Amino acid sequence: MHKTISQCGERLQFDLIIIGSGIAGLCCALELLKLRANTKIALISKGKLSESNTYYAQGGIAAAQSSEDVNRHIADTLSAGDGLCKEEAVTAIVSQGSLSIQYLIDQGVPFDRDAHHQLMQAQEAGHSTRRIYHVGDQTGAAIIEALTKQLKQFSQVTLFEEHTAVNLITQIVPHQPGKFPEVVGVYVLSEKTERIHTFLSQAVVLATGGAGKVYRYTSNPNIATGDGVAMAYRAGARVSGLEFYQFHPTLFYHPKINNFLISEALRGEGAYLRSPTSGVRFMQHYAPQKMELATRDVVARAIFCEIEKSIYNYVFLDIRHKEKTFLQQRFPMIYRTLLSVGIDMSRDLIPVVPAAHYMGGGVLTDFYGTTDLSRLYAIGETAFTGLHGANRLASNSLLEGVVMGRHVAKICCGALNTPLVLTQGMRDWDSASVVDLRRASQINVHWRGLRGEMSAYAGIIRTEAGLRDQLKLIIARREMIEDYYWRYTITRDLIELRNIILIAELIVRSAINRRESRGGHYREDFAEKIQNMQASILKISEFNTTE
Repeated sequence: MHKTISQCGERLQFDLIIIGSGIAGLCCALELLKLRANTKIALISKGKLSESNTYYAQGGIAAAQSSEDVNRHIADTLSAGDGLCKEEAVTAIVSQGSLSIQYLIDQGVPFDRDAHHQLMQAQEAGHSTRRIYHVGDQTGAAIIEALTKQLKQFSQVTLFEEHTAVNLITQIVPHQPGKFPEVVGVYVLSEKTERIHTFLSQAVVLATGGAGKVYRYTSNPNIATGDGVAMAYRAGARVSGLEFYQFHPTLFYHPKINNFLISEALRGEGAYLRSPTSGVRFMQHYAPQKMELATRDVVARAIFCEIEKSIYNYVFLDIRHKEKTFLQQRFPMIYRTLLSVGIDMSRDLIPVVPAAHYMGGGVLTDFYGTTDLSRLYAIGETAFTGLHGANRLASNSLLEGVVMGRHVAKICCGALNTPLVLTQGMRDWDSASVVDLRRASQINVHWRGLRGEMSAYAGIIRTEAGLRDQLKLIIARREMIEDYYWRYTITRDLIELRNIILIAELIVRSAINRRESRGGHYREDFAEKIQNMQASILKISEFNTTE
């Protein structure tokens, strides 16, 4: 069915636009309001305000308290990053651990405490000691609830829930030919009205999280489609490190429950991994010293190999040797969820499978969150600061979100104090659109096909032949998706699919270029590391990706 509609919406003006409502975006907004109380902020959330990768973070936030442990935390982070961390970023962010925990406490985050009212700390893979602060197994939810409660007290912030950013609005900087463009706003789709509004501002902060939906299995919510990275790249910003997608070893394998993570904290508390065929522990064959507490890339690859050798699509996680009361108190949400489908984790084995969890790369930034584009900033999982290098150390991402969110708020003040001069008339969204219900339903076929292909060809274990096959499939799909985009009505599904196909292409091209194995990137045909390799950087002029 065809019908022509207008999607042209309103024009709105703000001082700052923050796209994304996770820990980084919320901390940025709160800190900016402390620095510039009258700042008019638009906070754009694709779903409800609570729907973010942060909200589903179970384990906690890594933070060293003593100067001795700061040094150990830095060493652990550099070790996990496998030679590609930027040491100045690691030092700057990790050293803010104690202050970040106190900041979150001040915002109302109720971190777990023992009988003596002392903050409790857990241990996770890759950490040399206990330094993970948590709220049961729902740390992210507690953080988001506390920060959101604080933010809603400010009338200067306009919340746009169920609004999807479509594209950045840019202009050429006057008297600077050949320079990167300047970002002056963003086109935003309202799901309720199906209109695309023109948001203009002095600065834009990308805090859109990761892109787990590019793979078949992911711990991420449905909103995680790499929107910020895709928009920034199309606008001309460089991206880096996208071959280093981190797979979490233990997503719950179940036909009815999707995206449910079994926290790494279970292994931190002593859970074992067992073969589904023999019931025997297998990590001694892959990491004899650290066993189940090896870094995520090692554990995920071990599970992947065990699955390949068996007739099962999963392995088992076993924590039956712990007391039932301990499990109920330490992991209340996981315990209840598993029990709801007939699994008592104090008596039963838990089927798990590796899943796309964290986008190690992102929009290339410096430690100040600045991108190549004037007035555009990127923070959190959307950004590549160099903290994580080739492989993220568990629970460092929430710490990065707090530190960089607050830090970028300070840097944004410079842009907000510099008047924005529009060099040309800003066009509102072209209202000529055509609805085609059959075409709208057909794009879902591309979504399912792409996710399966990426898992097979560009997942945990990669080869040159598989990556090049996948690139051909991506290019063919991209041409069709671009045709949809320019000819039919813009929907959230179409925006997300367009972004996901671009993210997939950037991951695959980065993985082809890195002819070695390092961190979260494993090439079966190039299993060794190459000395002095640097982080990969891609820019739009290097190959024919649609602008």
